[in-house]
Amino acid sequence: MKLKNKFYLILFLIASTLIIFIGILYISFQKQNQDNLDYELKKSIHNNKLLLSSAVKDSYQTFEKKKPLFTVIHQATIDEFKKDESISLVQLKNKMETQFHLHDINLDIYIINKEYVITDATFQKDIGLDFKNLFGGKEYFDTISKDNDIHIENDVLIDYMDSSIKVYSCANVDRDKFLQLSFSNSSIYQKLRQNIKNISNDTNNHISLFRITKTPSNEEVYEDILTTSTIINKEEHLNSLKKFPLNSATDDEIINASRQHKIIRSDKNIENNLLSFYIPIFSKKKDDTLLHSDFIMRLDINISRYLIQKQKNNNIFILLTIVLFILIGILYAIIKNHFYIPITNITQKFKDKVMIKNPSLLRKKDELGTLVTEYNSLYSQLSNQIENNQLLLAENKQFIADMVHQIRTPLTVIMTNSSLIEMQSEQQISSYTEQINAAINMLSNAYEDLSYIISNDTLEYKPIDINFTDFLNERIDFFEVIAQANNKTISRHIANDIKVSMNDTELERLIDNNLSNAIKHSSDESHIDIVLEKNHSDIVLKFLSEGKNISNIAMIFDRNYTESDSAKRSLGLGLHMVKLICEKNRIAHSAQSGQGINTFTYIFKV
Repeated sequence: MKLKNKFYLILFLIASTLIIFIGILYISFQKQNQDNLDYELKKSIHNNKLLLSSAVKDSYQTFEKKKPLFTVIHQATIDEFKKDESISLVQLKNKMETQFHLHDINLDIYIINKEYVITDATFQKDIGLDFKNLFGGKEYFDTISKDNDIHIENDVLIDYMDSSIKVYSCANVDRDKFLQLSFSNSSIYQKLRQNIKNISNDTNNHISLFRITKTPSNEEVYEDILTTSTIINKEEHLNSLKKFPLNSATDDEIINASRQHKIIRSDKNIENNLLSFYIPIFSKKKDDTLLHSDFIMRLDINISRYLIQKQKNNNIFILLTIVLFILIGILYAIIKNHFYIPITNITQKFKDKVMIKNPSLLRKKDELGTLVTEYNSLYSQLSNQIENNQLLLAENKQFIADMVHQIRTPLTVIMTNSSLIEMQSEQQISSYTEQINAAINMLSNAYEDLSYIISNDTLEYKPIDINFTDFLNERIDFFEVIAQANNKTISRHIANDIKVSMNDTELERLIDNNLSNAIKHSSDESHIDIVLEKNHSDIVLKFLSEGKNISNIAMIFDRNYTESDSAKRSLGLGLHMVKLICEKNRIAHSAQSGQGINTFTYIFKV
């Protein structure tokens, strides 16, 4: 076949291929447009399930830890109420909140008569609520009336009427009344609303959340828990809700989504470019949750942008087809011979991550040739750098490991010989053993610092509950041997029973470095003051020492910084480690120096 015919055949094949390609691409774009719609739905479902799961988990963890406290508060409320039944519930509430310092938990008190109706409450919207109209309400109070125990509900309740997450406790006061308490936290509910609002804004979709509950009459009702409307009375509100008999079919999408436990799509608003989906989120029957009701999310997705994108795709592909056929004859040879083949070869080498050795590419004098040359140069430099870095890293780790070993060996020898000396002639050489013990403690502290530096980026230091008062006293006891050996005294101003949540190893490093520095850099025969106090919601720890003023306060916590005018001032490594620990645990840290007093202050948030 002649070259011309081959060329025409090639162009025909290319044109045919492009037509098929454009057709497939068009179908693919249209499918992608539909897939984007499906993905938006799946993303919203997934995000909201995670959101509600997180909210339930938060509420459970918040209240589960405090249930023993709730029992104590309830018992104290009963005792106070029995002392004076004429006391107003508001006064009783204020008294309990003051007595138990309830800052993050809101307390409400309810009086329920023998007919299971709320007759008085600090939460006014619940007054008049008849529990016989609530599913399982009568059986619940029948159980409570049989004993004098305090019953704390296992279920967590989302109460949108006061925007909170609640747990209820109840006890039988006498034959005529019950005393019920609710413990609520509004921040979790507000977090739920805000996160749903954020998702709605991010996806440009409207989200509603409905709670479905049963009535004693074997009916179902649902409420919008994200409503912003004002509800005056809960009993009147519940009576106003539409009832759906369980044994009757209905066309209500919310009820059907709950009963069938599957996603239901509604096209009622399709003329407004809206698709509505009713999605089961939690089910008491199917999900392991603390919620005692079924939840249905309605997701209204505006598909206008998908329709607009579809039309844009049509226009783009029509224009693309015209342009491609105009340019195909002109660009085919040039692109293939001068661009496509060389670029394909180059990019393949990039993907394979190997050096380019193709002679035809290396001989090129244009931009592609420059690209090949630069790539080969960078590839060589990067390979060498990686090799050097790996070598340096191995040497550095080996150096640190050897240093730890070198510290461990003399530490063991000193401790063994010190014990032997004390056993044989304690009175004659007590001053020497005191110096040895001080050296042991200093070497042990240095060893612990180095061990933490080696392991802090590989081990996870988890926080635990620590008695700060006892912990600080123990560390001061440890360093008093060193202080006495250096003719210095430590004064303690430590408040009792202060607790903090932090990893004990990191807290030890923070305290030990400050004590070590205070002893090392304070004046001879001086006093070192250690202060631990609680200031409102903060815990303040201070180290005060007498000595030469620090010349550069701003750099005292910087890595490798040392005071230039003192050979023994070497705060760089230790205080930089303290700074990293403070930043990790959100501890405010600062240093002050003046009039011969150096003060290091650390503020812990409770």
